[in-house]
Amino acid sequence: MIEFEILARGLYRPDQLTITYDPSLRMPTAPAIQQWMDPLWQQKLAMAQEKNIPLYDSKLFRLVHAELWHAGRQGNITPVEAGEERRGEGTLGSPSDEGGRVGASPISVNLRGQGDRKGRPYYTTNRLAKPVYSRGDPLRSPWGEEILHLIFGNTSYKEYVATREPEFARGRDRQQLSNALGVCSVVETTDGHILLDKRQGVDVYAGRYHVIGGFFERDLDTSITNETNETNETSETNETNPDPFAAIRREIREETGIQAADIAEQYCLGVVYDLATPHAELCFLTRLNIPLHEVRQRVPEEDEIKQLLSLHTTEESLRDFILTNHGNISATGEPNLLLYGAVRFGEKWFEDVMRGL
Repeated sequence: MIEFEILARGLYRPDQLTITYDPSLRMPTAPAIQQWMDPLWQQKLAMAQEKNIPLYDSKLFRLVHAELWHAGRQGNITPVEAGEERRGEGTLGSPSDEGGRVGASPISVNLRGQGDRKGRPYYTTNRLAKPVYSRGDPLRSPWGEEILHLIFGNTSYKEYVATREPEFARGRDRQQLSNALGVCSVVETTDGHILLDKRQGVDVYAGRYHVIGGFFERDLDTSITNETNETNETSETNETNPDPFAAIRREIREETGIQAADIAEQYCLGVVYDLATPHAELCFLTRLNIPLHEVRQRVPEEDEIKQLLSLHTTEESLRDFILTNHGNISATGEPNLLLYGAVRFGEKWFEDVMRGL
């Protein structure tokens, strides 16, 4: 069973990731939903306290919409109301495009949930025809300056906990759910290892393998941009910008002690959707400028990871790890590993492993 759907994949530098943020884009919360949600949240808090698992109602971003643009062909982009349909010449993963890339115009995906003709989740959008990985050199996308545009709204951990319940989520359009947005990253050392952990003291997927990650928090993961007027003086108004790259650096620092100075470069690899505990996640690749033994000397800020694990990555070792542990890897960690493998080892490797799941 595949527990995820890949909504978009590619290789995006920070300047190739654009975000429209509209706080009004929230999940629908009718009085009946709120009355159902409040006692459930209290129940979850009591259960977490019994298990000594930290649980609080943090302010999160939610993913409303994602679309791919090719540089030079951008059009007007406006926020999308929850549940509203937006399309380019093709929808990501639609049967009409055979799972491939559709033209050079905007390509859109709404969080409605769909499958291929056989009912399987889509996982192919962009294709890597050959490996583009070159250790020590900046990675280059074979498609040129492709842009991933994301539309964010607001949600909370309380809304996520409530709407991931099968009783609530079953039969509902995804835009009726919280769609809380997380971030996760394959972290690669200079000597070819990637970092893994077994989830402990967490709300979901305890005991499973995972890459480094967590939720995208509105109180922690924004940057402030000062606006300037015509005389180049800073105005009194500031714009708050969600910063997913800052979010994943924070998670890496908290969970491993790795600092910004230890990071050589970072790329966003795409957007995935957790079908088991419905929410979206941005996947990253973080390349360090230090080897594994120096990573192990770093001191984590939090105690979420009980034991930091590692895997020396080759085509064979990564394939074997994924196939052997399928079902024992978190539903967002597994596609993050697959997207990393596609970048490092090529599209054939990706397709072969997907067929084996």
